[in-house]
Amino acid sequence: MIHRRAALAAPWLLPAGKAFAQAPSQALFTRPLRLIATFGAGSTVDLMARALSGPLGEQLGQPVVVENRAGAGGNLGTEAALRATPDGHTLALATSGALAINPVLLPAMPFDVAKDVAPLSLVAIGPNLLLVRRDLPATDIPGLITLARARPGQLTYGSSGVGSSNHLAGALFSATAGVELTHVPYRGNADMANDLLAGRLDMVFSGLPPVLGLLRDGAVRALAVAGPDRVAQLPAVPTMAEAGLPGAEAIVFYGLVTAAGVPQPQREALAAAARAALAAPALAASFAALGSVPRGSDAATFAALIATERVKWRAVIERYGIAPG
Repeated sequence: MIHRRAALAAPWLLPAGKAFAQAPSQALFTRPLRLIATFGAGSTVDLMARALSGPLGEQLGQPVVVENRAGAGGNLGTEAALRATPDGHTLALATSGALAINPVLLPAMPFDVAKDVAPLSLVAIGPNLLLVRRDLPATDIPGLITLARARPGQLTYGSSGVGSSNHLAGALFSATAGVELTHVPYRGNADMANDLLAGRLDMVFSGLPPVLGLLRDGAVRALAVAGPDRVAQLPAVPTMAEAGLPGAEAIVFYGLVTAAGVPQPQREALAAAARAALAAPALAASFAALGSVPRGSDAATFAALIATERVKWRAVIERYGIAPG
């Protein structure tokens, strides 16, 4: 059994609010800032970055220009921000992939998270949903566990590739529930979704946006939210903890980072501006469409989340001997 530190009441899970400091002096920023979205156009990272750029620019007194740098599971974009001139005018919207999973999964990294990255603020947490094919004879998590124990190794779960967040979510579920599932990696989400709809795949962990239409049509069923909170669009779907399986939370976190060499005044200013921007009411609707809520934090709290998630995923990766293909 893999254990996870209790985090349901942790500060990084609290929505951005008014308790944070006001935006810093705008004199520290003298030209437009660059916000690197570490995944491609139309991705959740891209959409979050573009929603955040306006309010963030208002706080800083300078335009914030979003630039997409996709590749290597978020590593390329994150590295680009870390290698930029460390004057506080370049930051990245990075994810748990580059900050907590890749450092454990990959044999070599282009940067050292502990030494090269300056966490600024958490931006959001995106939970995975556990989806099953419509005709699977299990209607809740206890029923799924019972079915999996009766058919060891026969139930399948798909992912977008070895070491992906939904692969690790499935592995964590297997370990926490004490069941044996068979992992089926796919080259893309479309093929995986088609097999789930056709009944050739039993289950999958997925973020909300790609599957919301399928859920509303009844084409697939959601058994649980693998995160700390229920999803507003699916209020009847319980969390893993509510369903009786605490410890199976598999989140994807999004946060702002910059280079560790950026002077402390600029880092503090960026962090304070991010927290104030995340409290803007307009952001709530934009993030809700992505299955998330804006969640600001201080730098130390964000750094603690990165460290905790890295420990958790290291245990999963080592237990199952997961290595990139």
